[in-house]
Amino acid sequence: MTYAVSLELKPDTYQRFQHIHQQLNAGESESLSKALGVVLTDISCEIIEQLFGEMSRSSHSLDGESEKIIQQVIQTMQKYMPWSVSFFGNQRLTPMVNYLASMMDQQEEQAFVTYPVDSIVMKETLGCIEQIRQGNSACIAPAFKGFAQIIDQGVGYLIRDPKKMLKFNLVVDKTLNGVIHLTTQLGYKRLEKMGAQFDLESAEIYLNHFLGFLQHPEKPKT
Repeated sequence: MTYAVSLELKPDTYQRFQHIHQQLNAGESESLSKALGVVLTDISCEIIEQLFGEMSRSSHSLDGESEKIIQQVIQTMQKYMPWSVSFFGNQRLTPMVNYLASMMDQQEEQAFVTYPVDSIVMKETLGCIEQIRQGNSACIAPAFKGFAQIIDQGVGYLIRDPKKMLKFNLVVDKTLNGVIHLTTQLGYKRLEKMGAQFDLESAEIYLNHFLGFLQHPEKPKT
């Protein structure tokens, strides 16, 4: 049984990425690192905004802390993503771009980036959500912890693995690892805090939002 998380990309963003993808594979001699850095930043920010942005600004948000953290994460991506790919020529960037392209798809003019999710983690999280719907508040914290794990798997597929493919030097690699760790921990700790503070109604609203990105024929109805 395979689960996946599927996130939308804006048409312009997807088209710009595909154009760079085609240029790289056609052997373009002019450097594409700057344009690639911009579009990868846009993709990252769109994903973050989908997962957290709208909910952090909703009436169900407990305070402004979530939105502040999201903005901090986005600003970090905007600073380091273009910088990280600026080191490389087109030939070095091509395998990484091909890898990311393999995780994208377009259905009826809507583009998506999709990554697989460990079935054990997903089943445990879905089980917690079902218990929440039955009124078991003790499952709220484990459910949010489960979603932090699911999101971290996405960070692995979409950030850590592509970074490894570029084979940075030791200093840059250490810098980026530190940035990724600090940024993700901010988000995960916030998720766990939300899980500790939410009542059943608020928790279900947030969890249903996350479930909307789950791609599986047996996806629970929300």
